[in-house]
Amino acid sequence: MTVEPQVKAYHKRPHRKVRSGCIICKRRKIKCDEIKPQCSNCQRHGSDCSYARPSSDSELSKSREWSRGRTSESPDNSQGNSPVETSHKETFAAHDVALMHQWSVATCYGFGDEFPGEVEPWRDDLPRLAQQHSFLMRAILAVSALHLARTSQCPEEKSKYLRISAHHQDVAFPEYRDALDKVNKDNAPAILAFSAMLVVYQFATPQNGKAFATGRPEWFFLHRGLGEVPAHWHWWIEDSFLSRQLERRRLHPVDASLNSDDFRLVALQDMLYEKYGHGKESELAVCMDALYWLRQAFAHTFNASSRLGPKYAVLFWIERVPQGFVDLLAQHEPAAMILVAYCSVLIKRASHFWFYEGFAEHVLTELWPLIGEDNLQWIEWPLAVVLT
Repeated sequence: MTVEPQVKAYHKRPHRKVRSGCIICKRRKIKCDEIKPQCSNCQRHGSDCSYARPSSDSELSKSREWSRGRTSESPDNSQGNSPVETSHKETFAAHDVALMHQWSVATCYGFGDEFPGEVEPWRDDLPRLAQQHSFLMRAILAVSALHLARTSQCPEEKSKYLRISAHHQDVAFPEYRDALDKVNKDNAPAILAFSAMLVVYQFATPQNGKAFATGRPEWFFLHRGLGEVPAHWHWWIEDSFLSRQLERRRLHPVDASLNSDDFRLVALQDMLYEKYGHGKESELAVCMDALYWLRQAFAHTFNASSRLGPKYAVLFWIERVPQGFVDLLAQHEPAAMILVAYCSVLIKRASHFWFYEGFAEHVLTELWPLIGEDNLQWIEWPLAVVLT
């Protein structure tokens, strides 16, 4: 049985500073590819991309203040909305009250699992915690706006909510990264909650069809970081509403045959031996390990005591695959991508959660040509489940 590696907190990898990048990328302190008129990051998040530089020292100072989340400016404040001030001296626009309502009546139901009592902590306790941590409040507003953008049938309204969502996410990031540098019992639950919402944000962000083009997809990488919760955090999390999140990380292996389709996954062993059976023992080992945990992810959804639905089964698998498998995925190794194609079946089964809707189809449609015609026989089942 594979022993889980010692966990660690996800820290965003540093990037080379690019002073000529777009304003949004500068605010988020991430690398900009400087594609014009809209860089790749802004395309992915639906943000307005601008390369205009502040015309004065005063404007530059104001831009920096905004990026640190200390300004009252918001995308629609120009329309006359009065700001609403919170207890932590952060100001929000009046329309953000509507976003909080959206969270309470709809968006929060994408969190938690499918069992009784799973949603209430996200609906009731998370907003109370967010009153003490503005980056978490911003995350609630960003995800709620993204939810409204996905459900809106009006192009103008969809674009508006995408801008609002990107605004809150951009403002939240610097404070979140600052909090990661000084984690303690008071902010650890907020950091973990923000990380979980960050993964949902990535799932829900409009896809451009290129998640695998540059290697491992961002949603996969982000949750790998979230899954590695340091052991000394556990005491802090146990006393919060997020204690249920730790239970998933403590699940013990179950009988894989609980899954009636396990024979389909077992058959993938032949594919792995065919590709790596001669002289590629290390690649074979990491893929067999990833396959083992994929079988476990499926099986746990059929084990009543696990209380693990398909949505969290996807995350359960991502948390446990070895780093070597992630490296193979980044290299577009067909075997690694085939296993992700099988994971898309779990994503499809969880598509009633709003941010997973259409995501399995997107993943499999992008993987299909990368896997190659010679390997299509190995993904006949995922294709049949997801795309028909």
